[in-house]
Amino acid sequence: MGILTSVVNTASDEAARDAGHRLASLLDPARICGDLINIDYRSAVVLVHDRLRSNVGGVPKGCFLVASRLAHGSSPNAMLEDTSLILLRVLDKASLPNSSETDRMRYEAGQRVSASNNLNWDDEQTLDKFTANFLRFAGVECRVIGTFMMRMSQKGGWAVQFGADLSNIYSGRGMKVYKPDGELLKLIANFVRPQPKADKHPLADRRIKIGRVRYAASERQGDTTDMVDVTLDPTDLIARRTALFGMSRTGKSNTVKKIASSVFMLRAEDSLRGRVGQLILDANGEYANDNPIDKGALRSVFNGCANSGPTDVVTYGLHPHPKDPQRRLVKLNFFGTEPKSWFDRDAVVAAMAPMIQAKAVVDAALASQGSAQYKTAFMNIDLTVPEDWEPKDITRYRRIVTAYRVILAKAGLMRSSSMQKVSLDRLTNDKLRKALGSHEGYARAAVIFEKGLVSWDEAYEAFNLLRQAIGDKDSPYAEFNRESRKGDEEKDWHDSGLMGILALMEHQGGIRLIGKVGPQHSPDTTEDFADQIVADLSAGKLVIVDQSTGDPELNEAASRRLMWRVFDHQKTAFTNPSLDEKEEMILPPDVIVYVEEAHNLLPKDGDDLKDIWPRVAKEGSKYRIGLVYATQEPSSIMSNILSNTDNWFVAHLNRAGEVKQVRDFYDFGDFEQQILNVALPGFIRMRTLSNPYVVPVQIDPFVANAPADQGGKD
Repeated sequence: MGILTSVVNTASDEAARDAGHRLASLLDPARICGDLINIDYRSAVVLVHDRLRSNVGGVPKGCFLVASRLAHGSSPNAMLEDTSLILLRVLDKASLPNSSETDRMRYEAGQRVSASNNLNWDDEQTLDKFTANFLRFAGVECRVIGTFMMRMSQKGGWAVQFGADLSNIYSGRGMKVYKPDGELLKLIANFVRPQPKADKHPLADRRIKIGRVRYAASERQGDTTDMVDVTLDPTDLIARRTALFGMSRTGKSNTVKKIASSVFMLRAEDSLRGRVGQLILDANGEYANDNPIDKGALRSVFNGCANSGPTDVVTYGLHPHPKDPQRRLVKLNFFGTEPKSWFDRDAVVAAMAPMIQAKAVVDAALASQGSAQYKTAFMNIDLTVPEDWEPKDITRYRRIVTAYRVILAKAGLMRSSSMQKVSLDRLTNDKLRKALGSHEGYARAAVIFEKGLVSWDEAYEAFNLLRQAIGDKDSPYAEFNRESRKGDEEKDWHDSGLMGILALMEHQGGIRLIGKVGPQHSPDTTEDFADQIVADLSAGKLVIVDQSTGDPELNEAASRRLMWRVFDHQKTAFTNPSLDEKEEMILPPDVIVYVEEAHNLLPKDGDDLKDIWPRVAKEGSKYRIGLVYATQEPSSIMSNILSNTDNWFVAHLNRAGEVKQVRDFYDFGDFEQQILNVALPGFIRMRTLSNPYVVPVQIDPFVANAPADQGGKD
């Protein structure tokens, strides 16, 4: 038994030393840039000599450094405390104990050459070698990010792990400091924070190249030592919130394309589990349409991707596109259709559905200019088919629907071939027509209502005269209404819904505003594009809605309506789940929604859950809706949403107040001045769900039809 124990211990010790050797082998003596001379649990000071600084290609602000007592090629026991690498990030210059003396010496040397046009104060002619070497030492202030060490994995082998702190510090111990490159920098830039298996997507750790490490906009041309690939785990975005912050022309859109294409490429790994529905609301048409920068468009991302084809990407827009023949139109039939029988409530519900869905867009058109009382009354009208469906209920509802359609026709919206005329049959009774006919000013209305099938202009004339009669206290209508109230539970014949519609006839400006919805209307449309998009997303397709044409406010209203449909579908799938063949509940399908100019949609404060975007931002994760929101105004986003954002991509922001919003999260404060001052397109500070710290990245340009680089599985 003793021999067996000895053998086991020897094998265990050899494995631990082998693990320590693997960690020590990551260090390259040629990359030593200084010595650690001061450290606490949050910060460190590194003594750097100019020669070493030059040897490693410079020590820019924000770059990673590694401090360790390990010697390259050694085989220390991985269980020992010193078998570790301390990860640092350069923040600024640090004062040394002799700073006042060295400052004085530089000052005096500068004075000596101040009259010369050719000499610098450090030239050999003006400064002796001993003093020059003395002045070439400087302090570098660093933040302690954490510790890399070797630990036994659950599978029984030794693996590199990271802890975002220090377990101990020694004041009397020095460490060599390295500027990492190669495999060590690759490990640092792409280290994955372990996640509980229950929280991980089945395709987690299939990483895709998104860019390279970049520390400074002024990096030396031709120096490739820091140009290590940075990879992204696309599953980090699934059912999570992702923020893209940056000014215009700083690479937010390019980053969206790289992210969306990376998520799309998951299907290459698994044709079923890798299908993630993605919805891009394309305000400028740059994702749906070809452009010279991308040498194509994001909609061509299926090229070069296994397990995908042209049907996996669907584009929608207000108008057909000559280079996109498969584009579907985001148009609605604002009139609805005519039911086969008004007495069949189910048939009426189906026929009115497009009209009811489109009313949100009509309301947005009215609300676009002011909030007059007549507009509010019109927008408050509910066109939903009532549950009670007795003959009198049918008549009242038909009357409201007909008046509403008459307004649409007056606004210039085209009717289908089956609606070239409008039926006023049975919308009024004999007593009303007789009352109107007894007054010279309103008799024309009685004649039109009596005709039954009339033109849309005639119908408008009749309803407009009816409106005037209702408002005229001296008209015969007043007596008719008094008699009507006696037999109908004291209800006015002119209910509030009808009056809300008729009131618009007094304000032609309101009708003209409704005419703005014309481009979004098609009299021949029979399906709701929102239902089509929901089906596409459920099938794991990439859906791009081109909103570069049309009225922006109406496009926004259409987007809200679409998002309600997506949200409700996902919520229903969560609260009333289907069961698989094992009788286990099926989660809602994964959907990621991309929103640009998020400051116009997401709330800054308050808790208004009546609007769809706050609902998606706050509750979407539960229903498997991921949200990628882009803005140049982080301060406009509700603090609760920011606090629950998992993935961050931060480019240049030009206002200190905006940078402050970002600085308060994670370790973005390390890059505060760089974010504020450096406006280099594609230069991003990135931290995702699986990253334990921020990594500065130069995002690769998106190129259409180019397959994504697979970063491999960690």
